Amino acid sequence: MSVLKPLFSVVEALLREHQQLLELATRKKDVLIQNDLEALNEIVQTEVAHIHRIERMELERQGAGRLLAVRAGVPADQLTAERVSQLAETPEERQRMTSLTDDLRTVILKLKDANDLNQILIQQSLNLIQSTVEVLTESPSVPNYGGSGQTLANNPYQQSRVSYFDSKA
Repeated sequence: MSVLKPLFSVVEALLREHQQLLELATRKKDVLIQNDLEALNEIVQTEVAHIHRIERMELERQGAGRLLAVRAGVPADQLTAERVSQLAETPEERQRMTSLTDDLRTVILKLKDANDLNQILIQQSLNLIQSTVEVLTESPSVPNYGGSGQTLANNPYQQSRVSYFDSKA
């Protein structure tokens, strides 16, 4: 049995979880554009579940790395993906480790880009909401006349403000 087998299985699982997060991020972009809050909520809940699994898998990966470091006589903090590839017993294992780490790196970078785009979409949506609220709460100037037909306090320039919404609520 290869000393890298436990590490392979954890990294493969991490790769699958990150790929699923990438799919969710892509779906989230479409949902944000469509302004489907119910679907967005479902996606966020699913993302949270994936993130919790990734956190557990990351602990497993660290444990497998520490075990591998002990077996190889290498300090655990110096055990990089390249170093793990060097510890492989066969060229196939070395290639597999390199391929897994490259694939994981690629998926994580794509996920970062998708999340950055989603963050921009969310910020634009918030800006639109803020400007709409400002327009709706902005009070147009309307003269307010007293019972005698004179403006309040006999000031022809004094005007009261009427708001569509109570902005202090």
